[in-house]
Amino acid sequence: MRILFVVSRPLEINTSASIRNRATIEGLLEQGHIVELLTTEPDTRHSNHDVSLANKNLKTTYLKLNGIQNVARIGRKYGFLKPVKKIVYTLLSKFEIYDNLKNIVNHVDKIKIDEKAYDLIISSSDPKSSHLFVKKLRERKQIDEIPWIQIWGDPFLSDIARSSKVLNSKIKSEEYKLIEHSTKVVYVSPLTLLEQKKTYPEFSNKMVYVPIPYFERIMYPKISLEKKSLKFLYCGDYSTKIRNIIPLYEAIKGTEHKLVICGNSDLKIEGNENIEVHPRVSYEKVKQFEKECDVLVHLSNISGTQIPGKIYHYSGTNKPILFLLDGEKELLKDTFEKYKRYIFSDNNKESIIDTIQLINKDVYKDYNHIVSEFNAENVAKQIIENQ
Repeated sequence: MRILFVVSRPLEINTSASIRNRATIEGLLEQGHIVELLTTEPDTRHSNHDVSLANKNLKTTYLKLNGIQNVARIGRKYGFLKPVKKIVYTLLSKFEIYDNLKNIVNHVDKIKIDEKAYDLIISSSDPKSSHLFVKKLRERKQIDEIPWIQIWGDPFLSDIARSSKVLNSKIKSEEYKLIEHSTKVVYVSPLTLLEQKKTYPEFSNKMVYVPIPYFERIMYPKISLEKKSLKFLYCGDYSTKIRNIIPLYEAIKGTEHKLVICGNSDLKIEGNENIEVHPRVSYEKVKQFEKECDVLVHLSNISGTQIPGKIYHYSGTNKPILFLLDGEKELLKDTFEKYKRYIFSDNNKESIIDTIQLINKDVYKDYNHIVSEFNAENVAKQIIENQ
């Protein structure tokens, strides 16, 4: 098939969603499909710009944005304008339900898409403006005859990253319209799928769960974990509203073990002799950290149905994975326990210390296989089947 893949944030901006989108595209290409990407022009000054995430051989159409994106770009160029940018974003968040890439819809009347050129359109969040753009194209009868699959990294109404509930009714109405126009809706969390079917029962027959594909399959040399000092790695953002990293920090602090943390947060954590703290780093740097560590750490969200994508990416390696349970603990454990791949612990200091002791005794030495179910080609096949 010839597939048009739409995402309003360019792959070159290093986020979990970008890595997921790149992996999904690679899976589609591995299946023999022809994929073209429609996205926005990347800003090379963006703090998360990472050219290694782009596929240089992929035919890509970049759309240039104005409006709020110009403010953002200028703010990145001239540091003294950063406070202005922050004020603008704060004001917009009070009445705007979409992300700051929403202006992609301004290209709907300018861009011409040949309806006969594609067999399928896939739009992928986040950002959610990716879906809005395709919806507007369909409303203008440009592509309304082409099947449309939506991939939702995070749901709209129940997205725990939203701090205000004031716009809930507006968001629910908008989410309803987006789903209504779709041919198939894919959620990357089985817990989110259950919640969405309850919220929009009239569309439940077109909703499915498909896991996130890992970007790379990496087999590291096997090592013994029965040693004096283990090195743990947590890579991912850890806003205090979404994830609680303190128990992990406290469990490692003052021991002979080491911990590397890399990600953005509103929490200021101080490094010490055995704990390194970094902001979000490039994909290549993450791979280097993974190579150097003994155990990968997955940190669950404190509430909601969303599952951080990192667990799927870690599953493409043979490194031990410490799965810290929080929020919907039982449902999470039921979802992932069947793979016999993850080392579970409640996200509190005492449980983490106890689990680390078991890891240190090599109790979980057989929990080191790559989870084939999360292979990019397998996942891509599930996304497009029965559409």
